[in-house]
Amino acid sequence: MTEEDLIYFRNWFSDFCVGYHYDDINDQRNIALKERHTKDVCANMVEIARAHFNNPNDILLAEAIALFHDTGRFPQYAKYKTFRDAVSVNHGLLGAETLIREQVLMRLPVDEQKLIIQSVKYHNAYKIPANQDAETVNFLKMIRDADKLDIWDVFIGLFSLPPEQRASAATLGFPDTDGWSDGLIKCIYNKRMGNLKDVRSVNDYKILLLTWIFDINYEKSFSLIKGRDYIARISEYLPRNSEINGVTAQLAAYVSKMTDGSV
Repeated sequence: MTEEDLIYFRNWFSDFCVGYHYDDINDQRNIALKERHTKDVCANMVEIARAHFNNPNDILLAEAIALFHDTGRFPQYAKYKTFRDAVSVNHGLLGAETLIREQVLMRLPVDEQKLIIQSVKYHNAYKIPANQDAETVNFLKMIRDADKLDIWDVFIGLFSLPPEQRASAATLGFPDTDGWSDGLIKCIYNKRMGNLKDVRSVNDYKILLLTWIFDINYEKSFSLIKGRDYIARISEYLPRNSEINGVTAQLAAYVSKMTDGSV
């Protein structure tokens, strides 16, 4: 893959997004959210890739994967007006299908096409499928880290806004009620990532975001998490009590151990 290829892909993706722009303010707010998200995931991906790879070609591939990772979000929203896969369509699979149908990657060698397609297809899977080769797993772990890093930023920004100013599809339609699910708190104490199927409220979703810490893969990613203070910034939008304070402290300790190499 070359710099010229990446420029071509950036131009294609920009034109692709324009095709899903809306006159309606709420619809366009949701689309703009995903456009900004893609740009910021690309920046995260490049930062992690530069810390991990010595080969410039791998860094270009990493950025291309980030550029295309949420391609499926645009046709998903156009058809279903939601970003909730469970009630619409798997956006990773739809993104891979879109890239294949549009023949976007045909200028690349077949092995690089396959790598990008597989990374887009499974970037949002709860777990990476066991049948992937080592190189694909490496890139999949990287895009999953880069994606989570920006999703945390996106939601911190959204939680700071009044509900009427938020992108309506972002919180997936969950009610903003008091309380939370004990099962998601237990995930943190068990050092395990939670599952979206267990989310019943916006507070649950905030706790789910915190459990993603246990699906982070690269030392550079943990360094960015610590430097950007994600745990404290997300926890700020949860009720303040001993239970939330306890899990916040546990998460902060875990991140510190992962950045100093003691785990």
